[in-house]
Amino acid sequence: MKWGIIMATKRGLGRRPLVRLISFTVALIVALTATSVTSYVMAKDYRRSIEYTFQRALSELTEYVNDLNVTLNKGQYATTPKQLQGISTKLWQDAGYAKSSLAHLPVNEGEISATSKFLSQVGNFCLTLADRVSEGDSITDADLETLDKLSDYASQVSEQLRQMVSDLESGRLKLGEVKTEFKKEGEEKDTITVDSGFKEIEESFTDYPTMIYDGPFSDHILQQQPKFIKGKGQVSVDKALQIAKEATDIATLKHAGDTNGNLPAYDFTSETTRISVTKAGGVVEYFLDSRPVGEPTLSNGDAIKRAEKALADMGFNQFKYRYYALNSGVLTVNFAATQNGVILYPDLIKVGIALDDGSVVSYDAKGYIMNHTTREFTMAKVSEQEARGILSKRLTVKSHAMALVPSDSLSETLCHEFLCVGENDEQVLAYVNVETGMEEQILIIIEDEMGVLAM
Repeated sequence: MKWGIIMATKRGLGRRPLVRLISFTVALIVALTATSVTSYVMAKDYRRSIEYTFQRALSELTEYVNDLNVTLNKGQYATTPKQLQGISTKLWQDAGYAKSSLAHLPVNEGEISATSKFLSQVGNFCLTLADRVSEGDSITDADLETLDKLSDYASQVSEQLRQMVSDLESGRLKLGEVKTEFKKEGEEKDTITVDSGFKEIEESFTDYPTMIYDGPFSDHILQQQPKFIKGKGQVSVDKALQIAKEATDIATLKHAGDTNGNLPAYDFTSETTRISVTKAGGVVEYFLDSRPVGEPTLSNGDAIKRAEKALADMGFNQFKYRYYALNSGVLTVNFAATQNGVILYPDLIKVGIALDDGSVVSYDAKGYIMNHTTREFTMAKVSEQEARGILSKRLTVKSHAMALVPSDSLSETLCHEFLCVGENDEQVLAYVNVETGMEEQILIIIEDEMGVLAM
């Protein structure tokens, strides 16, 4: 650099202008570099945003098709126009949502024609069937066979989509830049593309005929004003912090903001822990410890017992275990409140137990806080025996209980709950209205290594 300055000086350029010129040049280089880095970061963020959109679309498509499969299974056991109409409407809605998700994936329209056709026709068939039954016709054996076939196709598509999601998580499936990435030379042989994944799905429709943790009632939770804390006074943030510390035994909790909406709450955090306490009444509404969970040392049964004990220690004794889900070493158990032996499905509390040490790492009482109140039950007009006679002949009853279930109109209906076994050995929950004798709900119990859920 000294040599350059000496030569420039000999040519008549002063030292100060030269330093200024060098400074400007360096500043320009820095600015251009910063611009390039910013552009690169923006482009990277844009690509990440596109890929996230595709990932979300694939996940939602998988969820909706799985719901179609479950709802079609329910359709095999429906016997009344009301239940068929509800199932048909659900199928039509889920099929529409699935088609919307499908449209957001980087797949040529011609590559998914059969899949799109299936989604369009499955809801229409069931709506037509429901209209026929409402006019006095009965469900024929041919109708049941068609429902069986539709269910089989939905099951195949659902399984293939789940495999695509698994491939995405493992890195074998490429999204976002898939249109160019899969054409590059030197790719790993086991790398697959969105197109190839849907090609397999399309092939499953070669003989296609021309023509639903976290629980069954979760959509009911946050659509109304909270009943459990109605009329209770508002606590201060300091009082709520004290409640949070006593509930968690964490002295370092700090106020991290507020949650508004139908269930206003104070939020507190400390390292991996977050807890929310309602402003009205000071009730613990939500808790999560997101620490890494190690290798499991507890069985699922032991974890369920620990969740029951944790709930009892908090003063909640009249609860009945219903379902559980396993994810990342945490067993989340769903409990429903009971009143005089009646299962109150709207009043749910979920407790998450870490399988490495049995500690409580999550707690969600939204359902209970939003819905719990003392109900008044009248004498059932439809007896258990009469309700059994309404069920599909394809179902074999194993047990009976009384249950309160929510409806789409945000009301609640007292029902006979029958745990049944279907023709394919699947477990089915059927709900018959004690006032009208109509089927209110049909749920399929899904049990695998990831949990026991009703859908």
